[in-house]
Amino acid sequence: MKKLILIFIAALFIGCTSTGVQVTFDDEKSNAIKAAYDGYLANDYSWAETLYSPDIAVHINNVEAIDLDANVAGLASHHELFSDISMSHPSGGNAFIQTTNYNDDTGIWSNAWFIWKGTGKVTGVTIEVPCHVAYQWNDEGQITQTWLFSDQAPLLAEVNAAQAVAE
Repeated sequence: MKKLILIFIAALFIGCTSTGVQVTFDDEKSNAIKAAYDGYLANDYSWAETLYSPDIAVHINNVEAIDLDANVAGLASHHELFSDISMSHPSGGNAFIQTTNYNDDTGIWSNAWFIWKGTGKVTGVTIEVPCHVAYQWNDEGQITQTWLFSDQAPLLAEVNAAQAVAE
């Protein structure tokens, strides 16, 4: 009888283990993205080559991807065009970040939501842009693709203003 109860309890615990989708907020992957955001705000991209896979595909409101070098150059250009750059989320911190392990072929994805803010160095206009970024992780713990969703029009207005002044 004791063996039967022990088998029943063991089966109960094994049956209760989570095999479905797991969402975390303060895990290693979410924290790596938070650290990368801190680096971005400091205009330091030393994190990029270790966090991103060498063959990363970065999608910015487009199905056409850019590579790692183009992405880092684009991020660095923000600091050439804008001052007082910040990121925030109403819940606190630079961003709200969660990592989801789908435990299937979908893999592991981290998602970040934040409001990007900066003041144009040419126009003097302060803009705020809501952003959502999705990051897919590989088995080596690197990001293999990103998808950024935001309204790029306010940033492009500053680019156009800077180009007009340069002419």
